[in-house]
Amino acid sequence: MTISAHRARRALPALMTAVALVAAGVITGPGAVAAPEASTAAQAVAPPPAGWPSFGYQGVITDKDEMIYNPTNEYIFPSVFHAGAHLSDPLGEWYLYAAPHDSPAGIILMYADSLEGPWTEYAANPIIASSWSPHYSVNHVSSPDAIWNEAAGEVFLYFHGANDKTRYAHSTDGVNFTYGTTVVSNSMGGYGTTETSYARVFEHPDPASSYEYGMFYMSNQADNIRRIRLAESVDGVTWTVDPNYVVVPGSEEGQNVSGANLWEWNGQLYVTYHASSGKSYARTIDETLRVVGTEPIVLHQASGVGDDVGRVASPEIVTFGGETYLFYESGDRLGATVAWAKDGAATTDPTPGTGFGGFPEDPANPVFAQCAADGSDEFEGTSLASGVWDRELRPMATNVVAGGTLTMPTSTGGVAQAPLLQQELPTGAWQFTTHVQIDPTQSYQQAGLLLYASDTHYAKLDLGHAAPGRTVELVYKNGSSNRQDTAAPQVAGATEIWLRYTSDGTSIRASVSYDGVEFDDYGRDISVASAAFTHVGPYAFRGTTSAPEIDASFSWVRFSPTAAEYESCM
Repeated sequence: MTISAHRARRALPALMTAVALVAAGVITGPGAVAAPEASTAAQAVAPPPAGWPSFGYQGVITDKDEMIYNPTNEYIFPSVFHAGAHLSDPLGEWYLYAAPHDSPAGIILMYADSLEGPWTEYAANPIIASSWSPHYSVNHVSSPDAIWNEAAGEVFLYFHGANDKTRYAHSTDGVNFTYGTTVVSNSMGGYGTTETSYARVFEHPDPASSYEYGMFYMSNQADNIRRIRLAESVDGVTWTVDPNYVVVPGSEEGQNVSGANLWEWNGQLYVTYHASSGKSYARTIDETLRVVGTEPIVLHQASGVGDDVGRVASPEIVTFGGETYLFYESGDRLGATVAWAKDGAATTDPTPGTGFGGFPEDPANPVFAQCAADGSDEFEGTSLASGVWDRELRPMATNVVAGGTLTMPTSTGGVAQAPLLQQELPTGAWQFTTHVQIDPTQSYQQAGLLLYASDTHYAKLDLGHAAPGRTVELVYKNGSSNRQDTAAPQVAGATEIWLRYTSDGTSIRASVSYDGVEFDDYGRDISVASAAFTHVGPYAFRGTTSAPEIDASFSWVRFSPTAAEYESCM
C-alpha cells in the first residue's frame, strides 16, 4: 500500500495498531488489517443533541404496484442527486437512483422537480444492468451512489456488483453512462475480506487532506460481521483503503452495520448508517474521518403507523430550501421499498383504514362491545363460548377461562408445534379484533392473532420480544417465503395491545391500537386469494428457545358487525 508523506503522518497510529495486532497473533495472513472491536459490555445510546431532526414518515417513492422495472419486488439504497445544479436540460430538478438487490437487480432512475415529489420512473430502466459487455457479467449490480465530480465535469455513479467489488461509471447527463472501472475490491481490504459493497462517496471534509473524496463502504470479513470502512481518493477513480474500521457494531446495533454516509448537522460531522437492529444511527466523526464517537445516536426508526414498519436503512439526508429530508429503504431486507420522511413533519398514513371493508369506526364503541357479531367470545364464566370455536389443533388443557379472560401460557415452539384455538373465517368482508396482555422479556415470547391455512402458510400479528427489544410484528409466511413487518411499540414497554385484522374480501389489513379507540394500519396488506386462509384465533408462543413460559391474557375476541348491522343494533 502506497501512502503519501502527508497521509503517513496521520495514519501512523492506525498502522501501529494493525502491526501490534498482527504481532499479538490476533490477525494473521498477508495484508491483514484490523481495528479495535466494540466492547462486549452493554452499549450505551447517546441522547440526541439539541435541535436533532425528527423525521416524520411521508410515504413511499417506489410504489411496487406501479413501477415499470420491478424484477424482484424490492428496492434499496436511494441516492439523491441535484441534477438541476449540474446538468443542462435534466429530466427533472432532482434525480433519485435506487436498485433492487436480488438478481438481476439493476440501477434505476427516478426524477422529480421537488424533493417532495411526485417522482417519475425513467421509462428505460435499468440504466445500468448486471451485464455490461465487455466489462463485466455478474448476477447483480446494486447500491448506486451519485456524486458530481467537479474536475471531470461529470456525474460519477458508484455501485457494487457482485458483492466483492465496488465499481463506477460516469455520465454527462446522469442517464447514459460510460463504464469506468473497479474502484474498491476485497483484495484492497486485506486478508479475510469477503464483501466490498454499499459505498457512499462525498467530498473530503478535511481541508488539510491531500484527498478530494472520501468513501464509506461496508466490508464483510470471514467472521461474517459487517463493518464500515474508509477509502480516500484524489480523483474519485483511484482509491486508498484505510487500515482501520470506521464503525464496528456494538450490542445496541447487532451483528452488522452498513449503508454509511457522511452528514453535517449544526456544525458537527456525523457518520450515518443502519444496523441489524432495524434502526438507523449517527455517530460523531471528525474532519479527518478517523476520530469516531463510541455511542450511537438513533437517527430514525419506523413509527409503526400504516406502511411505516420494519427496518429503516441506507439513510440519505438532503437539506434544501430550509427543509431537511430523509430518503431511506423501508421494510424487511429483500422486501424493502424506498420511502421518505421530512424533519418536523407529522407522520402520515397514506392509506388509512377508515371504512376499509365497510366497517364503521365509532369512538363511542370502538371494538363493538355492544354489537359484537356472531363468532365473538367474551370469555365469560369458566369455559369457551358454546358453538364458537370449531377446533383446537394440538389441544392444551392449561388454557383457562376465568374472570372474563382467556389465559394462554406461551407454548414451546411455533405455529407448527403449539396448540392453536381456531374458528372458521367467514367469506366476504369481515373484521376480527382482540385485546391481549403479555409482558415479554426474552426473545420469541409473543402473543397475538393467527390467520391460518396450514402449519407453513399463515399470518401472525403479535406483541412480543425480539433481539432489539419489545416489538410488534406482522409475519406472513407461505412455505419458504417469509415476509416480516416489525417495529417497536408506540408505547414504550407496552404490556397490552389491541390487535385487528380486517378483510374487504380482496385484501386483509392488520391494525393495532394502544387505547382500544384509535387503530393504526400496520404493515402490508395480504391478498385474500393468494393467502386462502381458512381459520383465525389467538395464540401464545415462546419458540424453541430456553425462554421461560409466561402467560398471555385475552380479554375477548370479537367479529365486528357490518355498517348496516351496526346501525340496526345501535
